[in-house]
Amino acid sequence: MAENNDLVVGGYRFNSQADADKARDEQKKIAYIEAHMNMDNPESVFSIYEKMLSNKIFMTPVGLDYVKEIRDYLVSREEINNEDIKPLELNRMYALNRESAGEEEMPRRKVIPAKKKNPFEERFFISLVINILLVIAVGAMFVIATSSKNPNIINYENALVNKYAAWEEDLKDREAKVREAERKNGISSTEEVTYGNE
Repeated sequence: MAENNDLVVGGYRFNSQADADKARDEQKKIAYIEAHMNMDNPESVFSIYEKMLSNKIFMTPVGLDYVKEIRDYLVSREEINNEDIKPLELNRMYALNRESAGEEEMPRRKVIPAKKKNPFEERFFISLVINILLVIAVGAMFVIATSSKNPNIINYENALVNKYAAWEEDLKDREAKVREAERKNGISSTEEVTYGNE
């Protein structure tokens, strides 16, 4: 059986093309770090090591081998306290309890279940925000409509009544002046004109 050389990277044969590609990407990252890291400065190397661990830059055996080399270098240096150097974290479980003795133990990935998202939760939140904004907008429209001096659907009747009441007052004042002028001039009115509720 011929081996698939596309799956071999850094002396490791991977089970999938995606894992092999990830290992190749990690080789490129290793080359970049090697080109830019100053091995004469252990504090700088320690800082880079900490970032590699915290950001989980390397996950395949190819990358983890490199991180282990960096860790071994740091342990050998007197400038760095060995207790400060964190160990490498593995993303696989290597010992399994098998009930049947004939089964071969295979390494298993340590799986952290992803938190399930409720699709209705996000929609509910968006709907709630939109409804609150709409209620605020409607409230603002009512405040503007009731406080406005221009006639609108809410205060239209009151505006008309006030307008006609002002006209009626004006007409009564004019009528009173006309009658007084008629009395002064001796003119008598044959018909009395009444307006409004007189």
